[in-house]
Amino acid sequence: MTLPAIPLPCDLAMTEARLNLVDGTHALLSAAIAGRESLEALLGASVAEGWAGFPEALPVIRATYEESPGVQAWGSLFFLEPEARALVGFGGFKGPPSSEGVVEIGYAIAPAFQGQGLATDAVAQMVQRAFADPTIRAVDAHTLGNANPSTRVLEKSGFQRIAEFHDPNEGAVWQWRRVRPAP
Repeated sequence: MTLPAIPLPCDLAMTEARLNLVDGTHALLSAAIAGRESLEALLGASVAEGWAGFPEALPVIRATYEESPGVQAWGSLFFLEPEARALVGFGGFKGPPSSEGVVEIGYAIAPAFQGQGLATDAVAQMVQRAFADPTIRAVDAHTLGNANPSTRVLEKSGFQRIAEFHDPNEGAVWQWRRVRPAP
């Protein structure tokens, strides 16, 4: 299957990163599960309320790290805002690429830090990381099936909506894709 190239509204690689994306480790995930104080001590940064977005995913992700210790090339990322010296979000890759060279991303920003372009920055950095691997042909993401801040982040980041499906728990879900630009 040939994936069409998506023209970009802007060159996201040319903007300066506003977040530091820290590779998730078993120790970081364990600290996150243990609580705010443990995570703040390990990171040397404050932790914004609601930074994880989906905290129930943390034990699941940590369990996968227990099977393969060390930094996961296609794993979780902690989003640190250096000016505030704060952990403001969480996301990363939802596992290794498919056999077709497609990798999926997810992301969440703490409510107090939303609307500042930080999710767009995190997405741009994850896309850049993905396309640094020459085997990656496309990056996918999923959102709830209505216009919302996350759909706007993906649109600004050069993604196009490619499918809609029904999830029994979430209802309508949209699938988004950004294809590697032509050389």
